[in-house]
Amino acid sequence: MHILSLRRVFDADHSSSTYEFFALDRLTPEQRAAVQNLTGESARRHLRFHYRGEWSDIPSDWPDALLTLGYDILVSESYDWWAVHLSLPYDPALLKRLQQYECEYDGNGFNVRVVGERMILYFGMQLDYGAMYDMSGEDPFEGLADLFETVRDELLAGDLSAAWAMYKTYGGYEDVKPEPVEPLSASGRTLLNIMENY
Repeated sequence: MHILSLRRVFDADHSSSTYEFFALDRLTPEQRAAVQNLTGESARRHLRFHYRGEWSDIPSDWPDALLTLGYDILVSESYDWWAVHLSLPYDPALLKRLQQYECEYDGNGFNVRVVGERMILYFGMQLDYGAMYDMSGEDPFEGLADLFETVRDELLAGDLSAAWAMYKTYGGYEDVKPEPVEPLSASGRTLLNIMENY
């Protein structure tokens, strides 16, 4: 038998959870020591934790801790639910603008929390795997991390396209009428497209 090609793909295991943390900048020696002390892992710019089985999962305090220790993006998947967390510097004006887009439907949606000197933005989604591979290639975790690196840059520049895409997909609260974002950025359109394909 002769193997003609080999393709690495992501195969969802419906009784497992995966968490991948991405640091956009090199961690400081202090951050590396804190990460190793917390997780027991050698601190790298990309950390991956995979847990098999229904009763095995990441310690509940690790996501917030790592997102305040130099990691900027967390991409996770469990039971077809995907989530991206972004860590941004605390900015009261940006926080107020983002809060108008908070939404939730069936465990999906968008919200923002303040943790110390950081804002943690949560994007919870159910995604179509075909649309994911079309957008990201063979590794949907890295594909989402790349997309949300652009989203993060846009948010810091004041473009809230991604938050508006979440609101358009999952609805909002009746007493809040958020400001529409038009036109959507390319990353906002990509995010909207992969969510609408579910």
